[in-house]
Amino acid sequence: MRYILVIITCFLISSRLYAQTENEIYCYMVKIGIKHPDVVLKQAIFETGHFKSQIYKKRNNLFGFRQRKYITYDNWKKCIDYYKVWQDKHYTNDSLNYYKFLENRNFSGLDRLRYSKELRNTRIKANLNCSVDDKQEK
Repeated sequence: MRYILVIITCFLISSRLYAQTENEIYCYMVKIGIKHPDVVLKQAIFETGHFKSQIYKKRNNLFGFRQRKYITYDNWKKCIDYYKVWQDKHYTNDSLNYYKFLENRNFSGLDRLRYSKELRNTRIKANLNCSVDDKQEK
């Protein structure tokens, strides 16, 4: 019985290290002030194949960030924190359409226009709804 409780506890703890839902990811993005969180969520969905890719599962890397190799994050929130720093550094013209910004930055290795089209066509399955506490600054 004790063995089963240990396994269940480990499972519950480890499952919290991975994003549970699109809504959870989205609300965390809103909470930390990611600009255009709906588009950024689409990036995470597209880059990870709806959170099924090995790069996400093994490295908590939602966006395919690399420094020679794919970057490994302690958890999925750390990856979003990294994205926020990257976004703050590079997205300096708030009037620029975010899809256009990603095209200009050539965020992915894909053809710039193809990536933008893929993101626009990426569907968010969840009904996104954040509580007041989720929207507060950290």
